[in-house]
This record gives sequence, C-alpha cells and structure tokens, in this order.
Amino acid sequence: MMILHGKIYAKAIVVTLLLCLGVTAMAQESHLTYFMQSSLQTTDGDNAPFWFTANRQGLSSVRCNSYFRRTGIEYGGTFKNNKFGYNAVADVVLSHNYNADFFVQQLYGELSWRWLRLSIGSKERFSETRTHLSQFAATAYAANRVNSLFPALHYEGGTMLSSGSMAYSGNSRPIPQVRIEVPEYTKISGTNGWLKMRGHIAYGRFTDDHFQEKFSRNNDITLYGKNILFHSKAGFIEIGNAEKFPLLFEGGLEMYTQFGGDIYTHGGGLKLSMPNTLADYWKAFIPLSGSDDTPEVEQTNISGNQIGSWHAAFTVPMKQMEVRVYGEHMFEDFSQLFFFEYQSDRHGDRNIIYYPWRDMMLGVRITNKSKKLPFISAIQYEFLTTKDQSGALYNDPSVNFPEQMDGADNYYNHGIYPGWHHWGMGIGNPLIVSPAYNDNGSLKFRSNRLVAHNVGMNGTLECIKVPIHYRLQYAYSENWGTYSNPFESKKYSTSLLGEFTYAPGKGKWLGSIAVAYDKSDYIGDNTGVMFTLTRVGEIFRKR
Repeated sequence: MMILHGKIYAKAIVVTLLLCLGVTAMAQESHLTYFMQSSLQTTDGDNAPFWFTANRQGLSSVRCNSYFRRTGIEYGGTFKNNKFGYNAVADVVLSHNYNADFFVQQLYGELSWRWLRLSIGSKERFSETRTHLSQFAATAYAANRVNSLFPALHYEGGTMLSSGSMAYSGNSRPIPQVRIEVPEYTKISGTNGWLKMRGHIAYGRFTDDHFQEKFSRNNDITLYGKNILFHSKAGFIEIGNAEKFPLLFEGGLEMYTQFGGDIYTHGGGLKLSMPNTLADYWKAFIPLSGSDDTPEVEQTNISGNQIGSWHAAFTVPMKQMEVRVYGEHMFEDFSQLFFFEYQSDRHGDRNIIYYPWRDMMLGVRITNKSKKLPFISAIQYEFLTTKDQSGALYNDPSVNFPEQMDGADNYYNHGIYPGWHHWGMGIGNPLIVSPAYNDNGSLKFRSNRLVAHNVGMNGTLECIKVPIHYRLQYAYSENWGTYSNPFESKKYSTSLLGEFTYAPGKGKWLGSIAVAYDKSDYIGDNTGVMFTLTRVGEIFRKR
C-alpha cells in the first residue's frame, strides 16, 4: 500500500506509462492524439455562476473573471487480437484567477485485458451511474471526431443534464489513485445475457494539502488536512435483455473513505495524526471501528470519513424513446446504510428501531430516439432532499448520558476530517454548495440540509444548415444550513444556464459559448458569459 505515498506513488505512474510504451512493439493498432483548449469566463457578481463550476471536474473557479489554457496528449492502442489494450494521458493547465496558476489535471496510464482494467494516476471520472449522459452523447456527436478522441473534455458537458450523484459526481479535481475495475457492464456466463455486472476497487491520495492550508489561513478553528488517503469501491448489476424484453433494472452500491493523514488548525498547529498502517487500509475497505491510537469517537463509530450511496434504476427502451427512472440514497458510516438506526435507553440497553429513508435523489430522463421533435435529444428532471439526516439529535453513550441516539449525520462534514471535498469543490452533489464559496476560510459545508429541483434539456438546432448543439439547465434550491449551525432564515438559489456548441467540418475544432445566471441570497446574484475553443487532432495512427 505504500505506493500511495510520495515518490513511490509517482514511480508507479511512471512504470505504468513505460509499460504502455513498452507494448507498442506488439501493437496491432496504436495512435497518438492531442488536444488544446482555451476557456475565458467574464462574470459579474459575488461569485462565478453556479453552472460555470458545477460538475466540471474541478477545472473551474468560483472567482469572477477567470481563464485557463489546457494542453494534453493521449497515446493508446491494442494488441494480441484486441484482447489487450493500453492508454496513457498527460493533461496540464495554465490558469488565471484559479487556486493554482499551473497544475496537472490528468496524468495516468491504463492497461486492460478484455473486460478488466488497471488504472494508475489522476483521471477525470463522472458518477458511477452515468445518469449525466443522454442519448445526445451517442448520436449527435457520434460522427464528431472531437468527441471520439477525448470524451472527457469539458465540451461533453453538453451531454450533462444530471446534477450528479450524491456521493460522487465529477464536481472536483481528479484524485490520483490505483484502481482495478470492470468499467463496463460485462455479461455473466450462463445467464444468456440477462445478468451483467461492473465495479471497482481503488486506493489513492488527496493532493490539496497546500490549498487547504492557504485557503483556511485566516480561520483559526477550521480543520485542514495533509497526506489524507482515499479509498473507493463499487459494485453494480444490470438485470434484463433489451433485445428480448423492454425493461432493464440496474442497482448497486458505491462507498468512499477518507482515512490516514494529519489534521491541523491554524490556531493550534498539529491537532491529530491519524494512523495509516496496513490494518487501516483494511478498515477502509471493510468499515470497522478505529483502533486504540485513534480518537475515542473513531473507536465508538467507523474509522475514517465513510460515505456511500445505494442506487436503483429502471430503464424502458422503446423504438421511439427511452425512459429511465432512477433513485439514490446516501448514507454516512452505518447511519442510514439500512432501514434501521440504533438507540439505547438510560440503562444502556441497545435497541434497533425501523427508520425509513427520507434523504434521496429521484429522477427521470426521457431520451428522444425518433425523428419527431428532432431539436430535442433528452429531457431530465431530478428532485433532491437531504433535510432529515437521521434526525436532529446524536449522542454516543457515556457515563453521564448512557442513552444512544443516531442522528445529525451532517452530510459531507466530519468531526475529524475537513470534509468531503477536493481543492475546495465538493466531491458529491454540487447543489450542496462547496466550501470554495466560503468567504471566511472555513473548509466546512455551510448548508447540507436542502430541497432542490434540477431540470435539463439538450439537443441540436439546425440553423442555416449549421448544427448547433445546446444544453439548457435550471436548478432551484432551498437551504437550511446544518443542524449544528442553521441559517437564521431559509436561503434560496435559482441558477440558469444556456450553452451552445458548434463543431465545423471534420470536428477538429469546436467552439462554445455559455451564458449563466444566479439569483441567490446564498451564493449571490451572479451573471456570466464563458467562451471555449478546442482543437483536437491526430499526430499519427498505426494499423
């Protein structure tokens, strides 16, 4: 597990990249491609508009009037009758008015064998359920060379209608990690194509040590961390065969952990050093209580900051359209993992009580596959509520007060770790506003109790035989703060986005313009325009 630390971790990335290069001699097909991207946003208000920052892989700034220039290369290919594959990406950014003037956005190498893949490094990833994608990604851009070469570039935001999953959404900078995965649904033998599965296991490290220390320098009490480790795992199944019956079920579980590292405050220096032994890696994988060298609260509860989500979705694929209905329920530690909570009376007798899930995301997406209404590719609606959090009260049994109550889960925040964010941007759903918006140096989420609605639509407009791809987005939220620090009065936010993209000719060039607006007594009244220009091409392709 030491590959996750410092120079040894860097060597693991280099070795993987060299392996990618080493198999070139055996390659049946190989290619080297490049991209360059420039983006300028001019804004007015308290912050950059919400939709200019949400779910953009952390390649965004909440500050007004920012700019970045991005350059990257990708090298990949296949060999041994296409059973083996390799891929390597380097992607760097120069920016103005960001948290850093220069940074590496992506640097990773991958080796794959049939349905199994090993990935080492920093790679942009979206939510596990991919509810952000619509048919627009598979049709309107199918012949577009830009999309096929670099599907993770920002312009694929044109296909993004969901606000993202509750546990992980693609809202923050990539976390470097070692990841073994089955990335796509793979048929289980003996089920005649009716059962498929995918999943992953990963360990990594957060890279925002300096950012956290600098951002919080004027706040003496907020917690900031260094050398914090990361773990994630997920397992999903799909039941159904669209060729034989028009109904698919998808369900699964994803879990994430922050563990290890050193916790500081500016007012008191080093506050806590969390263990990172081999046993702690295991406790991150199988959620267990902390050992004697962890704080008492970790020994009573689950070690580290554990967060996860249950997912379920039904898809009805039809000839003219596709309807997908989905739901997600988030949990912290074991609280709300299942339909019960622990409580104990004054005598210390522990009881299990039934407790229904009240916090969740519910959504529906309708994808247009017919030639009717050709200017609409998909429409998506989501409802998100996080008001309950197992109730307002929490207490671990003690000599003075032996009764136990599970509650006040305080989503994304934690009593020891700074919180579920990376480089100031929340790793979960961006409608729970990220700490990067805080003006007091706090690294806590100010409000994680909210009710929100998100509506999106995209498609293609034929203007004088020139195809213009568009995305329209609307989000509305009501925010109560947290149980421990509620707002004096409920705060409201309304955010709008119109994004228009054009890729002429063979798709080597792509340009987009986006207009966004916020009306909010929480993140401010903000307006802005964002211009983005992308160039993608091949240096060579060998067959």
